[in-house]
Amino acid sequence: MAKDITTGDIKNYNVHMWYQEDEDGIITIGINEEGLADITEITGVDLPPEAEKVEADVSIGTIETDDGPLDIYSPVAGTVIEVNAQVLEEFSIIQDDSYEEGWLLRIEPTEELDEDEDDEDEDEEDDDDLDEDDEDSDEDKD
Repeated sequence: MAKDITTGDIKNYNVHMWYQEDEDGIITIGINEEGLADITEITGVDLPPEAEKVEADVSIGTIETDDGPLDIYSPVAGTVIEVNAQVLEEFSIIQDDSYEEGWLLRIEPTEELDEDEDDEDEDEEDDDDLDEDDEDSDEDKD
């Protein structure tokens, strides 16, 4: 099945992964540019079969590389409804075109996707930085 992916619709997660939610709520996932940056050559791809149930933020597959394995994670719990058979036969497609032909799999969620999770983590880090700044200014007053 051909994907119609526009980079404006893509969201990054778990450092090296991307996902896109289509109008039907189906999630397509793949490896982002950051995940591919240090990979010399992909030597194998291990993806879950169609109809397999997956959990969010748990390794569901592996990209084998010369540099070691790269775990694949789902941003949401659900059921695998499609695996990109082309990347199982031609690993180089992932590196050549990871956002179009090199997508990995599609998942039908069994729960809502929490798109604000990354934003909340960043906000907490910003709050921690502010707390440290407050402590520093209190020490300056002594």
